[in-house]
Amino acid sequence: MTRDRSGFTLIELIVVAVLGALILMAILQVLMTNQRTYTAQSAVVQGQQSSRMALEVLFNELREASPGGGDIVSMSGNSIELRLMRKFGIVCETDLGTLAVVPTVTVLNNTGDAFVADDSVFVFAENRDATPNDDVWTATEVAAVDATVTCLGQPATELEFDPLDAPLLQADTVKVGAAVRSFETFTFGMVTVLDEPYLGRMDSGGVMWPIAGPLRAGDGLQFVYRDAMGAITTTPTDVRQIEVRIRTGGSQVINSVGEPVRDSIDAWIYTRN
Repeated sequence: MTRDRSGFTLIELIVVAVLGALILMAILQVLMTNQRTYTAQSAVVQGQQSSRMALEVLFNELREASPGGGDIVSMSGNSIELRLMRKFGIVCETDLGTLAVVPTVTVLNNTGDAFVADDSVFVFAENRDATPNDDVWTATEVAAVDATVTCLGQPATELEFDPLDAPLLQADTVKVGAAVRSFETFTFGMVTVLDEPYLGRMDSGGVMWPIAGPLRAGDGLQFVYRDAMGAITTTPTDVRQIEVRIRTGGSQVINSVGEPVRDSIDAWIYTRN
């Protein structure tokens, strides 16, 4: 007795192989589309996070600057150098006067971080009480501190200055209740790390450190400076408003319509004057 050993013909096998290949190609296309969509969405999220982080840093720093008080040291379209407040104190006692006396002021300790030697500070000089036109911030440096004193029954710190600063810190100009604030000079601009541009901050050490990004190459960070009337100005002491433009993204990631994934944000920051 013979058995029927017939199976698939060659044509049937070819048809099955072609249909299987078509199905696999369709699945691969779906996977590639999903991958591109995921990559584009991730780039959008990263761009939004980068731009908003950069804006938050600049907003917190720029709004504390006093251009009228000289806090803007230099400025350009893509960088700005600022003197930024880091510590603050209220004067509760003074010992100021002639060159023979070491000028000192005592500040209360309940206003934040304590002052230390070598701090660069501004001391508010009232001068004549009847007019604000002669009020000035006197720049000086702390020579030594004594954190063991008290003032008005509260813990305080005595700040000692160089005797040569006595003419600047006259006894009748710095009064009880005056403000003392320390400052550091920082520059904000663009810095490149591993071929990626970031918002960077440079301190007195001269090294620009990345703090937010990556941003878009070329125009990722822009500043526009305006005076009290809203007109563009190049004079640091006239600045009353700083327009910040932050751009992220480039040509590396393409969205579903074939365009580069990008994000941008503009903000108007009013300074302290």
